[in-house]
Order: sequence, then C-alpha cells, then structure tokens
Amino acid sequence: MAPPAPIQPSTPPRHALGRLVDRLGHDRHRLSEAERRRITVDLFPEGLARRQFVGRFASLMTLSVLIAVLGLMADSTAVVIGAMLVAPLMLPVLGMAAAVVRGWPRRLAVMALITLAGTAGAVVLAALTSWLIPGRPDPLPGEIVARTAPNLLDLGIALVAGAAAAYARARRQAADAITGVAVAVALVPPLATGGVLLELGHYHMATGAMLLFTANVVGIVSSAAVIFIATGYVPTRQLRYGDRRIGNGLRLTAAAVVVVTLPLAFGYRAEPAPTTTNARVAIDRAVSQIAPSLTVVETDVSVRADETVIDLVVTEPEAAVEPIDTDQVAELVADELEQPVVLRMQAVATDRSGARADG
Repeated sequence: MAPPAPIQPSTPPRHALGRLVDRLGHDRHRLSEAERRRITVDLFPEGLARRQFVGRFASLMTLSVLIAVLGLMADSTAVVIGAMLVAPLMLPVLGMAAAVVRGWPRRLAVMALITLAGTAGAVVLAALTSWLIPGRPDPLPGEIVARTAPNLLDLGIALVAGAAAAYARARRQAADAITGVAVAVALVPPLATGGVLLELGHYHMATGAMLLFTANVVGIVSSAAVIFIATGYVPTRQLRYGDRRIGNGLRLTAAAVVVVTLPLAFGYRAEPAPTTTNARVAIDRAVSQIAPSLTVVETDVSVRADETVIDLVVTEPEAAVEPIDTDQVAELVADELEQPVVLRMQAVATDRSGARADG
C-alpha cells in the first residue's frame, strides 16, 4: 500500500492584509454566502429597486432637512433628533464602506454620487427654507452654534457609530442598534446648519458645519470598512490573495481620516458670536479706562451677520463734569472682541447723599 501523499501547505498570502487575516483567523467569523448576498442587496439596490430607493431617498432627505432647519431655528433638540431619525444618508455612506472592502469601484462611485447629491440638495434646501422663514435669529440659536466648531471628539463619535452601524448591517440580531446610531452620529443636522449659515452670511461658521459633516462621513466609512472585514463580509480568499483594489481603497480611506483629523486636532475655530460674558468684560475695561466714575449695571449683547450690538446701561454721579465718549468705548470694545460693534448706551444720573442723626 502506497503511503499517503503529503499535504501541501497553502500558498502564503502575498500582502500584509492577507497575513493579518491569517493571524486573526478570519474564517471563524465568516458570514455565509447567503448573508453576504443579503447585505449586498440591502446596500446596493439594482434595477427597479434602485429607482424606488432613489425616490425614497429624495423624499426622506427633503423631509429630514425641513425638520432639521425648523428644529435648528427653534433651538429645539428634540426636533433635531427627529430629523436624525428620518435621514436616509447612512445607507449610501455604509455602501461606500462596503464597496471599498469588496473592491467594487463602480458601486463605490454610485454610492458616492448619491451621497454628494444628497449633500448638495440638503444645503440648498436648508438655505432656501431659512430664506423663506420670516425674521432673522438674533442671537444665533445654540443648536446652530454647537455644530460650527468640530473637534476630535466628533470624529471619535463617528468612528464608533460607523462601527456600530456596520455591525448592525452584518448581524441581523443587532439591527435594533440602527436607531441609536442615527442619533449618535448626525449627518443631516450639520448640512442643514451649513445651509442656514450660508443664507445668513456666516460663511466661516458654515465651513465649520460642513467640516463636521465631512468628519462624520469619513469616520463612518473608515470604521465600517474595518467591521465589514472583521465580520466576514469579504470572502477570506479575496482578502488573502486577491484584489489590489481593496488595499488601495483602504489606504485612501486611511488618508482621508488623516486629512480630516488635522483641522480637528489643531482646533478648528469658527467665528462664534461673542458671549455676553466676553462683551461684559470688554465693556467694563473700556468704561473703567475712559470714565472711572461710571458704573456698568446692565449689558445686553445680540449678534447679527456682520456686527455685534451691545445695549449698555451705566450710572453716573450728577457731579460728573464731562459726558462719556461713546465712540471711544465702542472702538475699545471692537478691538478687544475683534468684531464690529454697535454700542447703544443709556446713562442714568445718580445723586448720593448722606445724613447722621444722634438719638
């Protein structure tokens, strides 16, 4: 009887990703082929399903932007959360992540185009809605200002939320997490904020809102790509031996994370409206320098597109000889706040008198 033929070792992977897959034992976490098809059908509708998806996407984007703009203008957190839940942008963003790890450039382009179209449409619709709303927010609502100065915490939230969203797509048992993910990482509210601020003339603040949206998208795509690989959405053989396009896509995604991280790490600063506290400090310094005998009793600050309006009430003794130079005070305050200032001041005369009585 002939001895059994020796078992030939499998060909070692040709690239670092394949070697990492071998070390992690990717087969143990592999999805079945049917589960992969389910995810693909969900993320990449074709034919009639795609046309239906585009119609639903446009309708839900319109509704979510309108809800977001009204919530932002009303400074209502609850309404803004409602816009997050309605927004359909998460699906094409996850589609981009899935296309990256499967090496599907055509599908990646389609999902990116849908995302860009939704982004542009949301900004334009938000600006138009803001223009139609009578009156101007004065000062800007806190819900708007809060989305104009993103930082690394926002990117961290997007990374974790993207991982959760991809895991929920890969594992049906975790599908209930999608609602929480939609609230955790807001995609439509920053777009609505950007559109509103553009219409109001706050261009630098609008840039901050768009940077927040970009950080959210990049964070979701990068972390979702990792989770799609970890859960076995990509066939093991394709990871070990195949497609150079996967490696190129992952490198491009990593580069995008680095590019977005730079302005966040160094502290992007929008041009937030000066707070009442800052204005009060500036006013106190200016008044004490120009007219030490006066006392500031009330400071009210309102912010407009191109200037800060300060209503000031001071008290002055009746014995004061010279009136305060309002123009000089305004110039000092404008220099300290580094913003144009309109100062409206009301001086109230006071007369101090005293008496002593012996009982």
